[in-house]
Order: sequence, then structure tokens, then C-alpha cells
Amino acid sequence: MFISIIKNIVTGDKLAKVLGLVQQAQFVDGRISGGTERDKKNLELAPESDRYVDVLNIVEVAVREHMEFNLTAFPRYMTRPIISRYESGMFYKQHVDLPVMGFMSGGKPANRGLSPVGTGYVRSDLSMTLFLAPPDSYEGGELSFEATPHPLQMKLEAGSAILYPTGTRHQVIPVTKGARLAAVFWIQTMFPVEAHRRAVCDAHRLVTMLAAKPESPESLLAQDSFYNLCRMFATV
Repeated sequence: MFISIIKNIVTGDKLAKVLGLVQQAQFVDGRISGGTERDKKNLELAPESDRYVDVLNIVEVAVREHMEFNLTAFPRYMTRPIISRYESGMFYKQHVDLPVMGFMSGGKPANRGLSPVGTGYVRSDLSMTLFLAPPDSYEGGELSFEATPHPLQMKLEAGSAILYPTGTRHQVIPVTKGARLAAVFWIQTMFPVEAHRRAVCDAHRLVTMLAAKPESPESLLAQDSFYNLCRMFATV
């Protein structure tokens, strides 16, 4: 399972502004995006609200402009994020996210209207949780993945994200104090085969390691390998 941690996507004044907007925002029952009363209890920022648009304009731009995100996820398409809030006692039990966003959600997305069939669909190759609240501001709320021999539980600094294959079974551990805030994205990558994407990522990391000697034979070979792997495996 190729899990990537991408640090400092939203930082400084932008992060502070997002948190300020979220504190003033209207949240609704999180089941608007899926789940049942038995397996999910959380809140989500109403996507039709002005506050959602304000948060979106900061968070989505920061993600799209972040070079490490782009060279790890290689996004072809990406959903608008869900801005989620988990307060004390809230949780999301183990589950696997939908394979195609906008297709199997059980309802007609408000923004699709009478568009042709297929418009707005995103195959969910990758999921990304971008943590917005400082980890010391809440207890519990870890993003937990099934793993052997023990589950892998993660909670990151505000503004940093976890990128992982969408087919991975995962859950949000119950929050016991404070409020967990996060933006959740789904991404259709240019490299849907995980081994291919990992090979391309590793090739680019090698290019970066050799950047101090850009004209060296090793650096040129690494760059050629990166480009050729992209060309060989990319689905665009």
C-alpha cells in the first residue's frame, strides 16, 4: 500500500484564514455525502454555502499548486473537497470509498442537473485527507488503515495531508475531545496502476537527488527514465 505524507500544503496566513472561516461556517449532517446512521456520524460544511466557496478558493488552489502533490498523485481529475468536522463522539467506521464519484452515490448531484451521462464522474484511484485542525486541539480522530500485524493510525499537523489508494479499507477513530477538521479529496490519477505510479514517483525522486549536477550522466539518465516511464504508463 503506497501511502504518501505531503507536508505543508496549506500554511501560515492561508491556514489561519481557513480555520477562521470554518469556525463561522454552517455545518450539516455528514450523511449528505454517504454513509448511514450506524456507520457514520460527522458534520460537513454545506457545499452550497458562501463559506464553503471561500474555503474552497483557498484549499483547492493550494493543493493544485503544490508541486509535491502533483508529482505524487499525478492528478487527471479531482473532486471538490468535502470539508468535514468530527466533534466529541463522532466517528466513521471501517469502509472503502466509492469507486466512481458522482456515479454510485445514490442521488443526483445538485451541480450535474441535466448534463449528459458521464459528465462530472471521477474514478477514485486515490483519496487524500488534508488535516486542517492542529493535532493538539482534539483527541482521537486518527485516520486508521487496516494493516498487518497492527492497524496504521495517523494524525498530521494542520495543513499536511495523507494520500492513499482509495480501495484501502480505513476509518476515522472516534473523537473524544475537541474537533477534528479536514478536507477530503478523491483523485483520478494518470497512473491508475499503483506499481506504475510508484515507479514514476521514485524516478522523479532520483531526478531531485541528482539535481545538484544537472549535466552529469547520472542526472541525464534519471531524467530520461522519468520521462520515459511517464510516457509508457500515463493514461490521459
